[in-house]
Amino acid sequence: MQVALNNVTVRFGPVTAVDNVSLGIAPGEIHALVGENGAGKSTLMNALFGLVSLASGSISVDGAPCRWTLPQEAIARGLGMVHQHFMLQEHMTVLENIVLCAEPLGRFGFVDFARARARLDEIARTHGVKVDHDRLVGRLSVGERQAVEILKVLYREAELLILDEPTAVLTPQEKDRLFATLRSFRAAGKAIVLITHKLDEVMEIADRVSVMRAGHLVASSSLEDTSKEEIARGIVGGELPAPRTRRVQEPGAVVLAVDEIVVARRGRDVGPLSFQLRAGEIVGIAGVSGNGQSELVRALTGLAPAVSGSIALCGKDIVAFDVEARRRQGMSYIPEDRQRMGLALGASVSENAGAGHDDRNAFAAGPFLKHGAMADFARSLIERYRIRVAGPRAAAATMSGGNKQKLVVGRELSRNSPLVIAENPTWGVDIGAIDFIHGELMRMRDEGHAILLVSTELDEVIALSDRILVMYDGAIAGDVSGGEASRDRVGALMTSKSADALGKVA
Repeated sequence: MQVALNNVTVRFGPVTAVDNVSLGIAPGEIHALVGENGAGKSTLMNALFGLVSLASGSISVDGAPCRWTLPQEAIARGLGMVHQHFMLQEHMTVLENIVLCAEPLGRFGFVDFARARARLDEIARTHGVKVDHDRLVGRLSVGERQAVEILKVLYREAELLILDEPTAVLTPQEKDRLFATLRSFRAAGKAIVLITHKLDEVMEIADRVSVMRAGHLVASSSLEDTSKEEIARGIVGGELPAPRTRRVQEPGAVVLAVDEIVVARRGRDVGPLSFQLRAGEIVGIAGVSGNGQSELVRALTGLAPAVSGSIALCGKDIVAFDVEARRRQGMSYIPEDRQRMGLALGASVSENAGAGHDDRNAFAAGPFLKHGAMADFARSLIERYRIRVAGPRAAAATMSGGNKQKLVVGRELSRNSPLVIAENPTWGVDIGAIDFIHGELMRMRDEGHAILLVSTELDEVIALSDRILVMYDGAIAGDVSGGEASRDRVGALMTSKSADALGKVA
């Protein structure tokens, strides 16, 4: 399938999100689309997929002009899109999700699940995508859910696959399996668009790379005709920031003390876990997804009860505290899932910025909100964190994924809590924003805050952490000093037991 976007412009009210962009996508090619948050990457692909309307320009497929108003029309023409935030029904099985709205009908109009299962088995064997068709989606890991989304696209016979930040929260093993699957697609002659911020992955798998900045296409070339440094300069519009270095300092008093915590988990409980986190220290939690990190974070933040053990924050046992009480005691939390936990997407940017703020009098007078004060605070976050949004009163849902993440990070760090729990804090943000967020975490560490960093990005954990705790099978498998940490040393402690959702690595 040969796809061409010709002089495409997309506007949202007075804002021009994509400005006169022309781009070609060839069959048997992995085409990386990179750029800063809000550069227009996802909007351009949403326009191709029929999710947003063109203000001007045209789209052609195999030389024939196409102008669809609904994604169903694009799907019927052979396009498929895996969004950054998965579009799955958690209370339905894998098979039910995959055939939803494309159900094969048998006798008397009933869904022929046997025929769907047989076809799905053949697709999975062909491309090495494996996942239990009868499991509820709500019980799947992130990597398995992504496998379901890919199977949905393949089931609908897509010839062009668009993947928006597909490796944002995948482990290295899951990423390798995904890339093996994408190579299988390429070998089968399918066209693939990979929207990503990770330049190492671009250099590893892409055939062609296009760079967008501020709604414009600023560069497009085959990978062999460019370099990682040139791509990065195109993204940021100048030279790259210098690497961050940690300042040597002695940690202070214990801020978080975890003692023999056990957390319930399907199959086998997590723990007992014990560790301490001191003021002026970043402790990283590393491990393959599914080894208990999520359960630990949920227990620390009050989102899930601990079966046994104690958690002390600033010297006070908080194991019986709810989420709000823990925040009042001195905890900030940057959640992994900004869509469902970090933001109220229907609320405004200013309402989200002020959510959970300690000083209630700053934003409220009795039962009435101080909208002006809320807007001023939101503007300060927008400016400091370079959040691209129409303004404080815009709905959070209108922002790109990376700008949503920057809003959550800005809100939580602005609280100046003694303890910050940061779970994948740079998920889906561009290289400039990653550097800024890393700088903010290190600034807070240098000012005496305690940071618990839980990240699937091993390089991020190694770069920022004073100490690294490696989790394996619900227990702490090792404690590595930041100065002695390396990918090989930490990786040796990380042995995956998670579901092999994307088959064996080629």
